[in-house]
Amino acid sequence: MTEVKNTRAGVCPFMKAPMADCYCRSLSSENIEKAFDFCSGDYEACTIYQNVFRADEVIDKQLSKEESFPVIGLATGQERHYQLLSRQELSLQVLGLLESNPPARNMFHDFILMLCNFCAVNDITLYILDGDNHLCQEMVGCHGSEVTEARIPGKLDCLCGHIFNGEVLDETLQGTSTGIYWTNDRTTLSPKVAAGLNACINTCCPEQTVGSLVLLPVNYQGKVVGVVRINDPRNNLFTGDDIRFLDGLCSALGVIVGCARSERGCAYAEMIIDSVQSPIAVIDPNYVYRKINHEYGRCVARPESEIIEKTVEEVIGKDLFTKTFKPLIDQALCGERVKDRALVDLSGHPQSSCDICCAPHFSAEGEVDAVVIDIHLVS
Repeated sequence: MTEVKNTRAGVCPFMKAPMADCYCRSLSSENIEKAFDFCSGDYEACTIYQNVFRADEVIDKQLSKEESFPVIGLATGQERHYQLLSRQELSLQVLGLLESNPPARNMFHDFILMLCNFCAVNDITLYILDGDNHLCQEMVGCHGSEVTEARIPGKLDCLCGHIFNGEVLDETLQGTSTGIYWTNDRTTLSPKVAAGLNACINTCCPEQTVGSLVLLPVNYQGKVVGVVRINDPRNNLFTGDDIRFLDGLCSALGVIVGCARSERGCAYAEMIIDSVQSPIAVIDPNYVYRKINHEYGRCVARPESEIIEKTVEEVIGKDLFTKTFKPLIDQALCGERVKDRALVDLSGHPQSSCDICCAPHFSAEGEVDAVVIDIHLVS
């Protein structure tokens, strides 16, 4: 009897954030069979998967080298030479990551994983603002080889949140002209700073009361949109040279933020056709406008620049939002497609009878990540 070998390796790890050319991204008649064979089967045989940047292979290759040495920490003599080689390798791999242009979500993951392992530190956490409204953050945390990703609602109460708000931290933390804060001994910090560290949602931070810490801001278009937080239980870990190296390296995160926002804009743009005559808007789960068509701008008598990144309540007013739009949006956020007729008083159409339709938009993971609002004026 001939034994049939099962070549199915399981679900492709990129299913959660597929590339633009992934078969599962567009399930046409031509791609369905390939999606079954590769995306949910033998993904290692897929040419798309084979050409994707993989940080784990970079790390394994680096650790196998005899001259491998952490990119931070005081080093002299031959060790300093090895450290500079490691820095060069990490910088080249970050450039390779950017050039490979995978989804931004994967780039954040791979960047933090490589940084944590090349630095040989206890843990690293990245917080990235989701837009300019500070209503939620994306978090990527790395502890050893384990990477955790989460979406955090609300503003951060820890020191990272203070940096987002543009606050100047006290002098018990060393600071640079580029907004970096760091210490080589957490026991010397003021009670206020220590309390700010303990407010961190990263469980590694409150537990660690000694050692070294650095907070590196991520800048995009002149604004702080993220913070990289590096923790380690060792004292006297960082040198001034280390801080300058990390500052330059983490500037790549600003490029990734730009990619992330561009991807989101493209994703929402796919839902919008400006030639549609009815007013259409796309909002996120925080009721923040992400995309509108021209007719919607006319309907609320505002240019697009005064609508995008604003909340629905800010644009149409509290009463109309609370009584009419919010109940429908909340139902759509639960996965329902809903429609209701209401008498609304919009700036461009005062006292108009409208059919308001709210439809959920689902992410690749099957979660509602946006709501499409479609307004039809009833003549």
